Amino acid sequence: MAQAGDCANTRLQDREQAWKDKQQNVEQGYQDRKDALRQNTVGRWDNEKQNLSDDRDRVDQKIQNGRDRLDAIRNAPKNRLDKLRDAGSEERQRWDNLKSQTGSDVSSLFGGNSQNNQ
Repeated sequence: MAQAGDCANTRLQDREQAWKDKQQNVEQGYQDRKDALRQNTVGRWDNEKQNLSDDRDRVDQKIQNGRDRLDAIRNAPKNRLDKLRDAGSEERQRWDNLKSQTGSDVSSLFGGNSQNNQ
């Protein structure tokens, strides 16, 4: 009888332990599922935020490129005029240098001849 009681007690303890294990597994599965869904949602949100940020950066870059092109078009005539003015100034400076060099060459030539003739 004692053996039968021990056997029944052991079976009862085994069933209680199996029930506790099953309940713990269910709770753990529920928690794992909840964590996975939360992670997927948070990860998805982070990805969407990054995608939106990337899209915003691309749009900002396109706008800046457009502004740069408009500035280049707007400034092209002024830049051409400045280049022409600079080229004219350089040419004028070159002519002035040539004129003064020629003048000094002529002075030294005539000055040298008049000194030799004297």
